[in-house]
Amino acid sequence: MMRVPRTEKRLVWIFSLVIGVLLEGSALLNFFFFKMPLVLRPDDLVFLGLIIALFPPAAVNVLDARWRAAIDKKLPEFLIGLSEASSTGITLTRAIELAAKRKIEPLSSELRRIANLISWGRSLDDALTEFADRVETRLARRTAILVSEINRSGGDIQEVLETVSKHINELQTVEMERKSLIKPYTTVIYIAFFIFVFIDILLIRTLFSELKSIQSLVTEGGGLFLGSAVDLQQIELVLSQLTILEGLFGGLVAGKIGEGSIGAGLKHSLILMTSGFMTFFFLVWHRIV
Repeated sequence: MMRVPRTEKRLVWIFSLVIGVLLEGSALLNFFFFKMPLVLRPDDLVFLGLIIALFPPAAVNVLDARWRAAIDKKLPEFLIGLSEASSTGITLTRAIELAAKRKIEPLSSELRRIANLISWGRSLDDALTEFADRVETRLARRTAILVSEINRSGGDIQEVLETVSKHINELQTVEMERKSLIKPYTTVIYIAFFIFVFIDILLIRTLFSELKSIQSLVTEGGGLFLGSAVDLQQIELVLSQLTILEGLFGGLVAGKIGEGSIGAGLKHSLILMTSGFMTFFFLVWHRIV
């Protein structure tokens, strides 16, 4: 698990998009102008460029989200440690320094950062505010505000810290329950996507293939095929592109519904897009069954 700053996220996005656009642009230029023989089809190269453009940002988002989730998970344990340390009569600042020495990674590294800022002359309030800004989660921000207020007000710190720890635990329980309730909706998006792909494959291998065969038989027999000419390759191309778009936007919606962030949906988009592409690759373009 690792923290990925916003600046590095932007750089990853820019680098990935540039590489993806260059690959897709070269595929389109070759298709329309150069006509050079390639191992992969232009459509395959366009899809590959899209994957290259999305995979690094998706990986970065997953790593960063896991880091933030791990921080949030350790906050109650950190507050209990503060409560136990404050019961001995030491100050809250000293209690944070002792908590930083405990093995509650990745929170320990952030606590050491707070302790270092305090040792350099920064106030506890400033150090906690910077911690909340770095982690950027609601629980971390709420914890920082509460600990800061406890430091200002004084009184029975141990009891207050135990209450805050219970409060944070309750918030985490509520969030877990919310995710468990939302999870079926994410599953529905996956099911709808695979039904869409199944219908596409079924139409190509039955209806459109039969129409193409009938058209060929009628034409070879000197008859007149009543209706528009069936271009099976064009139909396969359109349906495959629709599948990729369905996977892209369906995944983004799944991330927004399930985790409250469109960026979190990139991993779902990659899974759906890759599944759709591989289905067309093995069941339509290079049939194995």
